[in-house]
Amino acid sequence: MTNREPPQGGTGASVGTAGSPVRPAAMPTTERADPFLPVRDASSRPPSGSSESASLDPATISVGRGEAPEHLFRRLLGAYLGGAREFTILERSPISTRTREVVRSFCRRTRQPEIISDEGGTLRLRDLAFESPIPVEQRIERMGRLVIDFHREAVESWSRLPFLDDGYWQHRDDEIDRDAWYVERVAAIQLGATGHGPEWLGLWTTARSLERIADHAVVLGEVGRRLGDLPSGAGSFTSLRQFHRQAMEHLEGVLEAEDDASANDLLDLGEALQASGRTLADRLLPEVGGGTMPPPAAAAVTRILESIGRTIAYAQDIAEVVLDASVPRAETDVRASVRRVAPVPVLSL
Repeated sequence: MTNREPPQGGTGASVGTAGSPVRPAAMPTTERADPFLPVRDASSRPPSGSSESASLDPATISVGRGEAPEHLFRRLLGAYLGGAREFTILERSPISTRTREVVRSFCRRTRQPEIISDEGGTLRLRDLAFESPIPVEQRIERMGRLVIDFHREAVESWSRLPFLDDGYWQHRDDEIDRDAWYVERVAAIQLGATGHGPEWLGLWTTARSLERIADHAVVLGEVGRRLGDLPSGAGSFTSLRQFHRQAMEHLEGVLEAEDDASANDLLDLGEALQASGRTLADRLLPEVGGGTMPPPAAAAVTRILESIGRTIAYAQDIAEVVLDASVPRAETDVRASVRRVAPVPVLSL
Protein backbone atom coordinates (compact mmCIF):
# COMPACT_ATOMS: atom_id res chain seq x y z
CA MET A 1 0.00 0.00 0.00
CA THR A 2 1.09 3.56 -0.48
CA ASN A 3 0.26 4.26 3.15
CA ARG A 4 2.71 1.85 4.69
CA GLU A 5 1.47 2.20 8.24
CA PRO A 6 0.77 -0.77 10.49
CA PRO A 7 -2.95 -1.58 10.62
CA GLN A 8 -4.72 -0.09 13.60
CA GLY A 9 -6.36 -2.23 16.19
CA GLY A 10 -4.59 -5.58 16.22
CA THR A 11 -2.72 -8.13 14.23
CA GLY A 12 -5.25 -9.62 11.84
CA ALA A 13 -3.85 -12.16 9.42
CA SER A 14 -3.50 -11.42 5.76
CA VAL A 15 -5.79 -13.22 3.34
CA GLY A 16 -4.28 -15.78 0.96
CA THR A 17 -5.48 -16.72 -2.47
CA ALA A 18 -7.86 -19.30 -1.07
CA GLY A 19 -9.13 -16.93 1.62
CA SER A 20 -7.25 -18.66 4.42
CA PRO A 21 -5.04 -16.70 6.84
CA VAL A 22 -1.32 -16.62 6.14
CA ARG A 23 0.58 -17.34 9.35
CA PRO A 24 4.25 -17.77 10.17
CA ALA A 25 5.48 -21.35 10.19
CA ALA A 26 5.82 -22.95 13.59
CA MET A 27 9.18 -22.25 15.21
CA PRO A 28 11.03 -23.58 18.26
CA THR A 29 9.63 -22.23 21.50
CA THR A 30 12.95 -21.88 23.29
CA GLU A 31 14.04 -18.35 24.21
CA ARG A 32 10.77 -16.93 22.88
CA ALA A 33 10.17 -13.57 24.54
CA ASP A 34 7.02 -12.70 22.60
CA PRO A 35 4.36 -15.35 21.90
CA PHE A 36 3.53 -13.68 18.57
CA LEU A 37 7.11 -13.53 17.29
CA PRO A 38 9.05 -16.77 16.67
CA VAL A 39 12.68 -16.77 17.70
CA ARG A 40 15.21 -18.47 15.42
CA ASP A 41 18.41 -20.03 16.60
CA ALA A 42 21.21 -17.58 15.79
CA SER A 43 23.44 -20.52 14.86
CA SER A 44 21.68 -20.58 11.47
CA ARG A 45 23.78 -17.60 10.37
CA PRO A 46 26.13 -18.37 7.46
CA PRO A 47 29.86 -18.70 8.27
CA SER A 48 31.66 -15.40 8.65
CA GLY A 49 33.36 -14.32 5.45
CA SER A 50 31.04 -16.23 3.13
CA SER A 51 29.40 -14.36 0.26
CA GLU A 52 25.99 -14.80 1.88
CA SER A 53 27.28 -13.49 5.20
CA ALA A 54 28.56 -10.38 3.46
CA SER A 55 25.02 -9.49 2.44
CA LEU A 56 23.71 -9.84 6.00
CA ASP A 57 24.99 -6.53 7.39
CA PRO A 58 22.20 -5.45 9.73
CA ALA A 59 20.15 -2.30 9.46
CA THR A 60 20.27 -0.69 12.91
CA ILE A 61 17.17 1.23 13.87
CA SER A 62 16.97 3.17 17.13
CA VAL A 63 13.45 3.83 18.39
CA GLY A 64 13.11 7.37 19.61
CA ARG A 65 11.12 8.23 22.70
CA GLY A 66 7.51 8.79 21.67
CA GLU A 67 8.21 7.86 18.03
CA ALA A 68 4.99 7.31 16.07
CA PRO A 69 4.40 3.62 15.23
CA GLU A 70 3.89 4.39 11.54
CA HIS A 71 7.30 6.10 11.43
CA LEU A 72 9.04 3.04 12.84
CA PHE A 73 7.16 0.81 10.40
CA ARG A 74 8.25 2.95 7.45
CA ARG A 75 11.88 2.84 8.58
CA LEU A 76 11.80 -0.94 8.89
CA LEU A 77 10.15 -1.25 5.50
CA GLY A 78 12.64 1.16 3.95
CA ALA A 79 15.52 -0.98 5.21
CA TYR A 80 13.78 -4.11 3.90
CA LEU A 81 13.22 -2.60 0.45
CA GLY A 82 16.82 -1.42 0.43
CA GLY A 83 18.00 -5.03 0.76
CA ALA A 84 18.82 -5.41 4.45
CA ARG A 85 18.61 -9.03 5.57
CA GLU A 86 19.10 -8.40 9.27
CA PHE A 87 17.47 -5.73 11.40
CA THR A 88 18.60 -4.58 14.82
CA ILE A 89 15.97 -2.59 16.72
CA LEU A 90 17.28 -0.65 19.71
CA GLU A 91 15.13 0.89 22.43
CA ARG A 92 15.58 1.80 26.04
CA SER A 93 15.15 -1.47 27.90
CA PRO A 94 12.75 -3.14 27.85
CA ILE A 95 11.33 -3.15 24.33
CA SER A 96 7.93 -1.47 24.58
CA THR A 97 4.63 -3.13 23.74
CA ARG A 98 4.05 -0.57 21.01
CA THR A 99 7.37 -1.37 19.34
CA ARG A 100 6.59 -5.09 19.48
CA GLU A 101 3.24 -4.45 17.78
CA VAL A 102 5.00 -2.60 14.95
CA VAL A 103 7.52 -5.44 14.58
CA ARG A 104 4.67 -7.97 14.47
CA SER A 105 3.01 -5.98 11.70
CA PHE A 106 6.28 -5.68 9.78
CA CYS A 107 6.96 -9.43 10.00
CA ARG A 108 3.42 -10.29 8.93
CA ARG A 109 3.20 -7.88 6.03
CA THR A 110 6.57 -8.73 4.48
CA ARG A 111 7.95 -12.20 3.77
CA GLN A 112 8.10 -12.72 7.52
CA PRO A 113 11.55 -11.89 8.87
CA GLU A 114 11.98 -13.73 12.17
CA ILE A 115 13.48 -12.90 15.53
CA ILE A 116 16.87 -14.45 16.18
CA SER A 117 17.53 -12.66 19.46
CA ASP A 118 15.51 -10.73 22.03
CA GLU A 119 17.58 -9.35 24.88
CA GLY A 120 16.85 -6.32 26.99
CA GLY A 121 16.45 -3.32 24.72
CA THR A 122 17.57 -5.08 21.54
CA LEU A 123 15.53 -7.06 19.04
CA ARG A 124 17.29 -8.72 16.11
CA LEU A 125 15.41 -9.96 13.06
CA ARG A 126 16.68 -11.93 10.10
CA ASP A 127 15.07 -12.49 6.72
CA LEU A 128 15.21 -16.26 6.25
CA ALA A 129 12.85 -16.32 3.26
CA PHE A 130 15.05 -14.42 0.81
CA GLU A 131 16.10 -17.40 -1.27
CA SER A 132 12.80 -18.29 -2.95
CA PRO A 133 12.43 -21.08 -5.53
CA ILE A 134 9.77 -19.06 -7.37
CA PRO A 135 11.23 -16.87 -10.15
CA VAL A 136 10.58 -13.16 -9.81
CA GLU A 137 8.84 -13.08 -13.20
CA GLN A 138 6.30 -15.64 -11.98
CA ARG A 139 5.68 -13.59 -8.86
CA ILE A 140 4.91 -10.55 -11.01
CA GLU A 141 2.60 -12.61 -13.18
CA ARG A 142 0.70 -13.74 -10.11
CA MET A 143 0.58 -10.18 -8.81
CA GLY A 144 -0.94 -8.97 -12.08
CA ARG A 145 -3.76 -11.50 -11.82
CA LEU A 146 -4.36 -10.72 -8.14
CA VAL A 147 -4.48 -6.97 -8.77
CA ILE A 148 -7.02 -7.28 -11.60
CA ASP A 149 -9.21 -9.65 -9.56
CA PHE A 150 -8.93 -7.33 -6.56
CA HIS A 151 -10.07 -4.33 -8.60
CA ARG A 152 -13.02 -6.20 -10.05
CA GLU A 153 -14.07 -7.45 -6.62
CA ALA A 154 -14.00 -3.89 -5.30
CA VAL A 155 -16.21 -2.57 -8.09
CA GLU A 156 -18.60 -5.53 -7.85
CA SER A 157 -19.14 -4.59 -4.21
CA TRP A 158 -20.83 -1.35 -5.34
CA SER A 159 -23.88 -3.33 -6.44
CA ARG A 160 -24.54 -4.82 -3.02
CA LEU A 161 -24.14 -4.00 0.63
CA PRO A 162 -21.43 -6.43 1.75
CA PHE A 163 -21.08 -6.99 5.48
CA LEU A 164 -17.33 -6.60 5.66
CA ASP A 165 -14.97 -5.75 8.48
CA ASP A 166 -13.69 -2.18 8.43
CA GLY A 167 -10.19 -3.40 7.52
CA TYR A 168 -11.28 -5.94 4.89
CA TRP A 169 -9.91 -4.13 1.84
CA GLN A 170 -6.59 -3.28 3.54
CA HIS A 171 -6.12 -6.92 4.57
CA ARG A 172 -6.84 -8.04 1.00
CA ASP A 173 -4.17 -5.62 -0.14
CA ASP A 174 -1.58 -7.03 2.27
CA GLU A 175 -0.96 -10.10 0.11
CA ILE A 176 -0.19 -7.96 -2.93
CA ASP A 177 2.03 -5.65 -0.88
CA ARG A 178 3.97 -8.65 0.39
CA ASP A 179 4.80 -9.89 -3.10
CA ALA A 180 5.45 -6.40 -4.45
CA TRP A 181 7.81 -5.46 -1.64
CA TYR A 182 9.65 -8.75 -2.06
CA VAL A 183 10.21 -8.14 -5.79
CA GLU A 184 11.28 -4.53 -5.17
CA ARG A 185 13.69 -5.78 -2.52
CA VAL A 186 15.23 -8.47 -4.74
CA ALA A 187 15.59 -5.96 -7.58
CA ALA A 188 17.26 -3.42 -5.27
CA ILE A 189 19.73 -6.07 -4.07
CA GLN A 190 20.57 -7.09 -7.65
CA LEU A 191 20.97 -3.48 -8.79
CA GLY A 192 23.23 -2.74 -5.83
CA ALA A 193 25.33 -5.85 -6.36
CA THR A 194 25.99 -5.33 -10.06
CA GLY A 195 25.89 -1.53 -10.33
CA HIS A 196 23.63 -1.95 -13.35
CA GLY A 197 20.97 -4.31 -14.58
CA PRO A 198 18.17 -2.63 -16.53
CA GLU A 199 16.12 -5.82 -16.49
CA TRP A 200 15.90 -5.57 -12.69
CA LEU A 201 14.92 -1.92 -12.92
CA GLY A 202 12.06 -2.90 -15.20
CA LEU A 203 10.90 -5.61 -12.81
CA TRP A 204 11.11 -3.13 -9.93
CA THR A 205 9.02 -0.59 -11.86
CA THR A 206 6.39 -3.18 -12.75
CA ALA A 207 6.11 -4.43 -9.16
CA ARG A 208 5.88 -0.90 -7.77
CA SER A 209 3.21 0.05 -10.31
CA LEU A 210 1.12 -3.02 -9.49
CA GLU A 211 1.47 -2.27 -5.79
CA ARG A 212 0.11 1.24 -6.31
CA ILE A 213 -2.69 0.01 -8.59
CA ALA A 214 -3.76 -2.35 -5.79
CA ASP A 215 -3.85 0.62 -3.40
CA HIS A 216 -6.51 2.16 -5.63
CA ALA A 217 -8.59 -1.01 -5.43
CA VAL A 218 -8.73 -0.36 -1.68
CA VAL A 219 -10.07 3.13 -2.38
CA LEU A 220 -12.69 1.77 -4.78
CA GLY A 221 -13.86 -0.78 -2.22
CA GLU A 222 -13.98 1.60 0.72
CA VAL A 223 -15.48 4.59 -1.05
CA GLY A 224 -17.88 2.69 -3.30
CA ARG A 225 -20.39 2.15 -0.49
CA ARG A 226 -21.19 5.87 -0.64
CA LEU A 227 -22.50 5.45 -4.16
CA GLY A 228 -25.66 4.09 -2.56
CA ASP A 229 -26.72 7.73 -2.18
CA LEU A 230 -26.98 8.12 -5.95
CA PRO A 231 -30.53 8.31 -7.31
CA SER A 232 -31.92 4.99 -8.51
CA GLY A 233 -30.93 4.30 -12.09
CA ALA A 234 -28.41 7.16 -12.13
CA GLY A 235 -26.30 7.17 -15.29
CA SER A 236 -23.24 8.17 -13.29
CA PHE A 237 -23.15 4.73 -11.62
CA THR A 238 -23.13 2.95 -14.97
CA SER A 239 -20.58 5.38 -16.42
CA LEU A 240 -18.15 4.76 -13.56
CA ARG A 241 -18.40 0.99 -13.96
CA GLN A 242 -17.81 1.24 -17.70
CA PHE A 243 -14.82 3.52 -17.20
CA HIS A 244 -13.32 1.09 -14.71
CA ARG A 245 -13.93 -1.86 -17.06
CA GLN A 246 -12.04 -0.04 -19.81
CA ALA A 247 -9.17 0.66 -17.40
CA MET A 248 -8.95 -3.05 -16.51
CA GLU A 249 -8.95 -4.05 -20.17
CA HIS A 250 -6.13 -1.58 -20.72
CA LEU A 251 -4.17 -3.03 -17.78
CA GLU A 252 -4.67 -6.59 -19.02
CA GLY A 253 -3.40 -5.56 -22.43
CA VAL A 254 -0.33 -3.94 -20.90
CA LEU A 255 0.48 -7.04 -18.86
CA GLU A 256 0.24 -9.18 -22.00
CA ALA A 257 2.27 -6.86 -24.26
CA GLU A 258 5.48 -8.25 -25.74
CA ASP A 259 6.69 -5.77 -28.39
CA ASP A 260 7.01 -2.07 -29.11
CA ALA A 261 4.05 -2.00 -31.51
CA SER A 262 1.58 -3.27 -28.92
CA ALA A 263 3.15 -1.09 -26.21
CA ASN A 264 2.75 2.02 -28.39
CA ASP A 265 -0.88 1.17 -29.13
CA LEU A 266 -1.55 0.71 -25.43
CA LEU A 267 0.13 4.00 -24.57
CA ASP A 268 -2.16 5.71 -27.08
CA LEU A 269 -5.15 3.93 -25.57
CA GLY A 270 -4.11 4.99 -22.08
CA GLU A 271 -3.91 8.62 -23.14
CA ALA A 272 -7.37 8.38 -24.69
CA LEU A 273 -8.75 6.83 -21.50
CA GLN A 274 -7.28 9.60 -19.38
CA ALA A 275 -8.93 12.18 -21.62
CA SER A 276 -12.23 10.28 -21.32
CA GLY A 277 -11.90 10.39 -17.54
CA ARG A 278 -11.56 14.17 -17.57
CA THR A 279 -14.60 14.45 -19.81
CA LEU A 280 -16.56 12.13 -17.53
CA ALA A 281 -15.66 14.23 -14.50
CA ASP A 282 -16.80 17.41 -16.28
CA ARG A 283 -20.12 15.75 -17.07
CA LEU A 284 -20.86 14.11 -13.73
CA LEU A 285 -19.70 16.52 -11.06
CA PRO A 286 -21.80 19.57 -12.04
CA GLU A 287 -24.78 17.51 -10.93
CA VAL A 288 -23.85 18.39 -7.33
CA GLY A 289 -24.64 22.07 -7.82
CA GLY A 290 -27.89 21.17 -9.51
CA GLY A 291 -28.96 19.15 -6.50
CA THR A 292 -29.19 15.87 -8.39
CA MET A 293 -26.19 14.32 -6.62
CA PRO A 294 -25.83 14.37 -2.81
CA PRO A 295 -22.47 15.78 -1.60
CA PRO A 296 -21.28 12.45 -0.06
CA ALA A 297 -21.92 10.67 -3.36
CA ALA A 298 -20.18 13.48 -5.24
CA ALA A 299 -17.12 13.12 -3.02
CA ALA A 300 -17.13 9.38 -3.71
CA VAL A 301 -17.41 9.93 -7.47
CA THR A 302 -14.47 12.35 -7.35
CA ARG A 303 -12.25 9.87 -5.50
CA ILE A 304 -13.28 6.98 -7.75
CA LEU A 305 -12.46 8.96 -10.88
CA GLU A 306 -9.09 9.91 -9.39
CA SER A 307 -8.29 6.28 -8.50
CA ILE A 308 -9.23 4.96 -11.93
CA GLY A 309 -7.16 7.73 -13.50
CA ARG A 310 -4.15 6.85 -11.36
CA THR A 311 -4.62 3.16 -12.21
CA ILE A 312 -4.39 4.04 -15.91
CA ALA A 313 -1.28 6.15 -15.27
CA TYR A 314 0.51 3.31 -13.49
CA ALA A 315 -0.45 0.92 -16.29
CA GLN A 316 1.16 3.44 -18.67
CA ASP A 317 4.38 3.15 -16.67
CA ILE A 318 4.37 -0.63 -17.21
CA ALA A 319 3.71 -0.12 -20.93
CA GLU A 320 6.77 2.14 -21.10
CA VAL A 321 8.87 -0.66 -19.57
CA VAL A 322 7.76 -2.95 -22.40
CA LEU A 323 8.40 -0.24 -24.98
CA ASP A 324 11.92 0.50 -23.70
CA ALA A 325 12.72 -3.21 -23.73
CA SER A 326 11.66 -3.53 -27.34
CA VAL A 327 13.59 -0.58 -28.80
CA PRO A 328 16.85 -1.71 -30.49
CA ARG A 329 19.92 -0.61 -28.55
CA ALA A 330 21.32 1.45 -31.44
CA GLU A 331 18.19 3.59 -31.55
CA THR A 332 18.20 4.56 -27.86
CA ASP A 333 20.07 7.21 -25.98
CA VAL A 334 22.00 6.58 -22.78
CA ARG A 335 19.07 7.33 -20.50
CA ALA A 336 16.73 4.97 -22.33
CA SER A 337 19.30 2.20 -22.38
CA VAL A 338 19.50 2.31 -18.59
CA ARG A 339 15.74 1.62 -18.44
CA ARG A 340 15.70 -1.21 -21.01
CA VAL A 341 14.42 -4.55 -19.74
CA ALA A 342 13.46 -7.87 -21.24
CA PRO A 343 9.72 -7.75 -21.92
CA VAL A 344 7.77 -9.87 -19.49
CA PRO A 345 4.24 -10.76 -20.69
CA VAL A 346 2.80 -10.99 -17.17
CA LEU A 347 -0.47 -12.63 -18.15
CA SER A 348 0.87 -14.82 -20.95
CA LEU A 349 0.59 -18.14 -19.11
